[in-house]
Amino acid sequence: MTTWLRDRPIAHRGLHDADLPENSLPAFEAAVAAGYPIELDVRLLADETVVVFHDAELDRLTQVKGPLSARTVSDIAELKLLGTAAKIPTLRQVLACVAGRVPLLIELKSRGRAGRLERAVWRELVGYRGAFAIQSFSPYSLAWFRVYAPHVLRGQLACDFRDQDLPRHQVATLKRLLMHPLTGANFIAYDHACLPYWPATLARKVGLPVLAWTVKTEAQMAHALQYVDNVIFDGIRP
Repeated sequence: MTTWLRDRPIAHRGLHDADLPENSLPAFEAAVAAGYPIELDVRLLADETVVVFHDAELDRLTQVKGPLSARTVSDIAELKLLGTAAKIPTLRQVLACVAGRVPLLIELKSRGRAGRLERAVWRELVGYRGAFAIQSFSPYSLAWFRVYAPHVLRGQLACDFRDQDLPRHQVATLKRLLMHPLTGANFIAYDHACLPYWPATLARKVGLPVLAWTVKTEAQMAHALQYVDNVIFDGIRP
C-alpha cells in the first residue's frame, strides 16, 4: 500500500519553474509527463471549496493581497498565478486533471481544531481511483482521518519547529513524533536539514517509510538519502 512512497522522488508543488507556477495545473501536467508523484497543498475557502494553494495569504503568488480563506471560489476565478495564465485550481480540478496517472501526496494546511478542512478534502477524495496519501504538520488532522477514513494513508510532517511560535513543550512533542499513538501515521516526512535525527531513524527502523522534504540540490538529496527512503524535491530533476 505504501510502495509508491518509496519508489520515485516526489515533485514538490508539481514540476514548477519560472513559466509553470507552483501548485498549478500546468506544473502538475509537467510532473505527470515526467512520471513523478506530486506533492500539493490544500486550503479551504470561505464557501467550503478546497483549493490547491500553499500560502495563507494571496500576496506572494497573485496580483491581490489578503487572506485566501476570506475569498470564495468566484472571488478567485480570475486571479493569475505569478503573472501567468495559470489560475488557482480547486482540488476537484486537480483530481480530474491527474486522474490517477501518478500518485498524489496531499498536504492539509491545517492548524488548531480539525474537522472543517478534513471533511471537505475527504468529500472530494471519496471515489477517486488514483493512489494518494494525505500529510500534515497537525497531528489532529491525521487523527481525524484515522477516525473517519482509516484506510487513507496518513503522513506526519515534522521539523525542528524553531521558527514556529509554539510553546517549548509542544515543539518537543512534535519534533520527536510523540503524537504517533494518536495519529497512527503510516509514514513520516521530515525536514532534510534536521537529518539524521533519532525519531526519524526509529520510525524507519520499525518499518515506516520516511521521506525528506524539501531537497533543492543534488548534494541535499545525496545527504538525505542516507537516512530516508525517498525525497520530496524542488528545483532539480532526480
